[in-house]
Amino acid sequence: MRLKKWIAAILCMGLLAGSLAGCGKGGDGDGEAGLGDSTEPQKGRYVETEEALPEQLAGWEVQQIFILEDKVHLLAIKKENNKLLLTEWAQQENGFADVTPDWLKDLELSLANEWTETKLLSAEDGAQYLLAGYVAEGEEEYKSHLWKGGEGGAVEITPQEWMVTNDWGGYAMVSAAAVLDNGTLAAVNSMNLEILSGEDGRILESGQMTEYYDAMISDGANVYLYSKSSVGSMSIKLEKCKDGKLGATESITFDGGVSGINFCALKDGTLIAAGEDGIFQGTQAAGNVEWTKLMEGVETDFALSGRWCVGLTATGDGKIYAIFRTTEGGNVLKKYEFDSEAVIEVKETLRLYTVYDNSILKQAAVSYHKAHPEVLITVESVYPMYYYDETDYNAVYQELNTMLLGENAPDILVMDHLDMDSYAEKGLLEDINDVLNPMEESGEVLSNITKSYIKEDGKRYVVPLQFAFPMALGRDISAGEMESMEKLAAFLAGSDYNYMGGLTVSELVDRFYPYFCNEIVKDKQLDKETLGTYLDYLKAISENCGILASRDENERAFNMWELAAQAKLAFYEADGFNGSMAPIAMVDYVKGEFAAFENCFIPSMQMGICSKSKYKETAKDFLRHALSEAIQDTDYYSGFPVNSASLEKLAGRDRSDAEAETAIEADGSYIEFTIKDFPPETAQKLVEICKGLNKPAGEDAKIREVLIEALEGYFNGGQSRENTLQKVEDGLKMYLAE
Repeated sequence: MRLKKWIAAILCMGLLAGSLAGCGKGGDGDGEAGLGDSTEPQKGRYVETEEALPEQLAGWEVQQIFILEDKVHLLAIKKENNKLLLTEWAQQENGFADVTPDWLKDLELSLANEWTETKLLSAEDGAQYLLAGYVAEGEEEYKSHLWKGGEGGAVEITPQEWMVTNDWGGYAMVSAAAVLDNGTLAAVNSMNLEILSGEDGRILESGQMTEYYDAMISDGANVYLYSKSSVGSMSIKLEKCKDGKLGATESITFDGGVSGINFCALKDGTLIAAGEDGIFQGTQAAGNVEWTKLMEGVETDFALSGRWCVGLTATGDGKIYAIFRTTEGGNVLKKYEFDSEAVIEVKETLRLYTVYDNSILKQAAVSYHKAHPEVLITVESVYPMYYYDETDYNAVYQELNTMLLGENAPDILVMDHLDMDSYAEKGLLEDINDVLNPMEESGEVLSNITKSYIKEDGKRYVVPLQFAFPMALGRDISAGEMESMEKLAAFLAGSDYNYMGGLTVSELVDRFYPYFCNEIVKDKQLDKETLGTYLDYLKAISENCGILASRDENERAFNMWELAAQAKLAFYEADGFNGSMAPIAMVDYVKGEFAAFENCFIPSMQMGICSKSKYKETAKDFLRHALSEAIQDTDYYSGFPVNSASLEKLAGRDRSDAEAETAIEADGSYIEFTIKDFPPETAQKLVEICKGLNKPAGEDAKIREVLIEALEGYFNGGQSRENTLQKVEDGLKMYLAE
């Protein structure tokens, strides 16, 4: 996503002496150092500074940063009147100077659309090449082109093979390239690694890769292949290829964190990695690479949302440079350098524990540290941000319980999908009313969301930073008829049309039980009367959709996209204004309506403070910061903000950058479907919905399991309502008593 920021920076071999100080923790690392002791402040650490960019780059997009003759060079592009303009800049003593060679200056490429990828390749002998992928004016297909520059101008040396259509009717997709010291070029072309002649671009050698790699760095003698999108992985594998060839490869594993990771290589083979989790140095010795963390990610701009790293490079004397793009369209250049006189200011180090990594948490930790250099918030996650395998919550509970009951308890907890009430009852969570009450009284936060967490004793232990809501979408049904289970059941009972398509018992339970899960248990007992009411609703809904005994592994239940074809009712988790664009576009397409189902919200990033923390007041101040406009003003594609002012700001924001096109099936054929920004009145309707939500969705694995087991007979008519209620009660009696 465009809002994703990518970290960059890293350090060099000769600076390893100071690397242990780069973690940003005072003294022995427990956050105690510097608090009233008489020891000298610890000196020596990596520092981040911003380098000034020339004013002439305003309006240009810096796409690349690299080192040439020990100087930082930048490649910037600009699109004017369907032409692509390119310029090269080199850092001098007094700033950057325009060093664009004539051949590059005169190379104006005509574009048919905005999609453009460019990379300038500069060899040590002075030879320069431009790799550019784009759709040329008058053409319809994306092609990769290669030019060689010289005094006589640019000469296109694109390999002939790149200009021939493949089996899918497209052309070569060259995703990465590098120039080697031996005068050849290496290029990643789909699943092939190719060696090209530096003279005329001929393909000298080609080898098929066994794994997908779409990125490449080089130290001059070798190339290192990796994938930019190791989504769901706990580590990244780099494939080292001598001379750019696949013959003799060496695998290198990087497990320092994969979020927004960038790599670069120095001439001596030292590797630099930078991402949201920090800056790392990889030293090669005896066939192995040892990674050392040089700087915490939270101490850099790399963990900030609203900007992402587009390039990382390092000089031989240990300076690291990263170029960032911002969501506002600007360029930012950062330098990372070891400063032997810099004092480590951190006096308190707080640990934030979360099951899943998350951008908003890192954003809050980074910006809080910048405002309070003496405090460092480290984010510890069990799983990466994008993880699609099954979560082992038993292992999560075991690890967290061990920490909370021992001496290694985290200071701040994000409690999504965890038993918050259990931890509160055990006295492990701090009351946070003193944080929330003033914010509610001033209207700073949405009290309809935050007050839902007040317990019977008047205390509050958790608050969500964001929330979504279940959006019911329908055609031939009004918003009022699908806003609750009661009204939906009444409507479907009078309809002969199957609005949602067939569902299995588990699918029906999963779709509706979160909206009554919290209501059917009172005083650790099953409320059979309340459950009976919801069973009646479920029975009416099931009779309309029909219960399937099972579903083929290649089949799925109808979702929002089927509204354009068979379905007339679907549900969608509306998780922010950007995230609501697709379902609202579908509603507009089918000329339907939408509603907030059961006036329910789905909380996310439910944050609490551990009662055992030595820094409870600091943790509370951090919670205030996480709920402030400074953090909540960004649409993270993960929920609506709890901050009231941020909700209004995001409602009025231009969302054209999030617009998209796709193909959907409608009336037996595929059509082009456009997802556009919705009008201001729709945005305001979403605001009013958010301000009116008043109950959190529930989840309980045991209740879900018992409902699925008990309801099949009830739905098919073989089991009475009373027997079903009794079966549920029997299945939950011991569990609820515990």
